[in-house]
Formats: sequence, C-alpha cells, structure tokens
Amino acid sequence: MDANQRRELLDEVRQARNCSHPIRISGEFIELSTGEVLRRGLTVACKDRRRVLCPACSDLYQMDAFIIVASGLYGGKGTSNSVTDHPRIFATLTAPSFGPVHRINNAGSCHQRPRQLRCPHGQILRCTQRHQPVDSQLGSPLCIQCFQYDDAVTWNAHANRLWNSLVVRIRREMGAAQGLSRTATRNAMRLNYFKVAEFQRRGLIHFHVIIRIDGPGGPNTPPPSWATVELLDAVVRHCVRHDRLLNDNESELRWGHQLRITDVSRDVDTRRVATYLAKYSIKTTDGSTELARRFTKHGQILGLPDSHQRTLALTAWDSGYQRHAHSYGYAGNLITKSRHYSTTFTRIRGERAAFMRPQNTLETVPGTFLYDGRGYHHPKAKELAELFFSMDVELRREAAERKGTSYTRSRESFSSPLSGAGDPENSQQPQGL
Repeated sequence: MDANQRRELLDEVRQARNCSHPIRISGEFIELSTGEVLRRGLTVACKDRRRVLCPACSDLYQMDAFIIVASGLYGGKGTSNSVTDHPRIFATLTAPSFGPVHRINNAGSCHQRPRQLRCPHGQILRCTQRHQPVDSQLGSPLCIQCFQYDDAVTWNAHANRLWNSLVVRIRREMGAAQGLSRTATRNAMRLNYFKVAEFQRRGLIHFHVIIRIDGPGGPNTPPPSWATVELLDAVVRHCVRHDRLLNDNESELRWGHQLRITDVSRDVDTRRVATYLAKYSIKTTDGSTELARRFTKHGQILGLPDSHQRTLALTAWDSGYQRHAHSYGYAGNLITKSRHYSTTFTRIRGERAAFMRPQNTLETVPGTFLYDGRGYHHPKAKELAELFFSMDVELRREAAERKGTSYTRSRESFSSPLSGAGDPENSQQPQGL
C-alpha cells in the first residue's frame, strides 16, 4: 500500500469517526473558501446504539444518554438546578414469575429445597449448584415444559401498556392522598420520569426508572410541600402491588413481586446513578449479535444456540410478533422519558453539530445526496477503526486515572448506593418457587 492509499484509508476512517459499519453517500458540496461546487463521496457514521454492532457509535450514544439522565437528576441543558430539591426515586420494576429458573438468590444458591419436589412433568424442581454470574444456565427453566412461554412473551409485548397505566395511577394516587381531584392534581404537580428497559437472563423485560415530582410548571417550578419522597415511595409501592391490566384474551397483566426503590434525593451519588442507567441504553436482548437484529426468516431462529432463547423467540414469532421476535415480543424503545424530564437527543446532537460547524471547510447541498452502500471501501478499514476506538477509550481511561477518578467504575458499575437494585436477576423468582 503506497502513501496515497494509506492516507485515503486514514481519512475514510477518521471521517466516519471510527464507526464499524459506516454509510457511504455521495452528493454536492460547496467549497467555503472558493464557492466552488464539488460532487464527491462521504462516509458517515452509522449512529447505531448497539455496542455489539458498533462500539464507537454506541459509546457516543451512551454519553448522550448519560447527559439526558444526569440533567434530569441535578440540572443542566435547560433544566434548573433546583431539581435536586425535588422528590426523586430510583425504582426497579420486574415481571412476575412464569416458572422457576436457575438463579442466584440472596444467599448465593439456586433452588436448594429440603426435599425433592417434582413438577407435573416429573422434573425435580431443585438445584444444588451455586451458579457463577457468567454461567450460561442462569435464567433457563428448571423444567422447560412448565415455563409459561406464551404468557412470558405476552407480558413483554404489553409491558409498556402496563407502565403507562402505572404512571397514570401514581399521578392520580398522589393527588388522592391529599383529597385532590384529577384536575386539581394536574394544577398542583407534574410527574416526570426516565425509564430504561433491560432483559433479565430469563428473557423477561424489567424497567429501571427515575421518577421525579415537579411543580405545575415542570422541572423549573417547585413541587407542592405535601409531595414528599416518603409519599411518592408509598404510592409507588401501593400502585405496583395493585396495578392490573386485562390482555386481549382477558388474562391479567401485573408486575412482579420484586420491587426496589431508593431515594436518590439523599446521600446518593446521582452521577453514578446516571452512569448506571446510561449503560443499559447500548445493550441488546442478550448481548450477542444473534439477537441484535430482527429476524427475517423463521429458520434464523432455529439456528440460535440456546434452547430457552430459541423457544422464547419462536413463541414470539408464532404469536404474531415477528418484527420483535429477537426481543421476545417486546416492542418498545429501550429508553423513554416524559416530555419535560430533561433535554433530548435531538437537542444534544444539534448543539454538537453547531459546535463543530466552524471547523468545516465544505458545506453540503441539501437534496443532492444518494445512498452509495454500507461499509468501508478498504477491507482493513473496519479493523483500523475499532483499533482507533479502543486506543481512544484507553486514553480516556488514563486521563481519568490522572484526575484521581476510576474510569471503569464511573462508566460501567453502580451497585452499593442502590442496595443491589442493579441486579434484579440475582433473585429472579418470588419466594416459594
């Protein structure tokens, strides 16, 4: 490879900002210094949020997600810093049990029952192993015939409906606790939230949620004095316990018994809370490439290596959720928020583009661009892009260490302040299963 080819290779990778799967387009540009109109190709980043598909783009997406969560916790980006004085809780909502699965309970064991109970299919519902967190058996049913796959997929498919119902009920119950009508409640307070979805090992979706109470004008107005963290905690617990929805076939949808709530208004590092939530924004169903994209054929599901995952995906496909079989029927976004929780991805990206615009030597001509394909021209470019990204991450880690902070802890972990709220699958089943 001569010098010109190497230079072209480096320029293409840098132009796509170390993206693993860039998009190639071509169109007209205006040379700002001369006014000359040029037609040329352009390689742009794919902007995929999934880490298993594009580490560089997902890293940027995670940073943006962090800004959205953090600004709703302690202000910034148009949100008043006074939100630190508003009632705020962190809650983890889980799905009910659809059959006993291999797990790590609070004692570290699986299902160590004193006697060998058998299911109707003759399977012993006991496991004496102490599973490790990386054990592939975690989340799989003790008896695959007992696991209610149809109900599990249906719960995933309607989880967002159940969440929407819960938000309405929490808002209503907060006012009712003060004897207020629905209209009076709306005139007294606003409920804002940030929600991120994650799949447990057993294939059921669960939600990590920040709930904040604001005044009637939103985050920049103080909430009423009666809207305390203690009241919000009690109302959420009551609503989760009693909230019910009827499915199309008249079956009942409800939340699981596991519910963890932490007051993030007191003695909690809210920056670490935001980091913890943002890391889920780039995950896929199980962290693999097999379930990162939609299935287009039934036969693709049959090729999945894990029998439990395969059965969940097949059940979703056969139940009419073909477009969401890769997510076991869950059709919602991984990240959702109320309108006035904080800033938006659109605003953050717009500010980034405005900041970088003075560096441009070319200006695009709208309406002239055509799709040219996917990926780099040079076969070694993807490998080089991922190498550059890994080097960039390492440099950031070293810079954080020089400042006396832990890059790994600040970017990837969060546990003790939430009393284990980040690991609901550590005890996936209610007692007695």
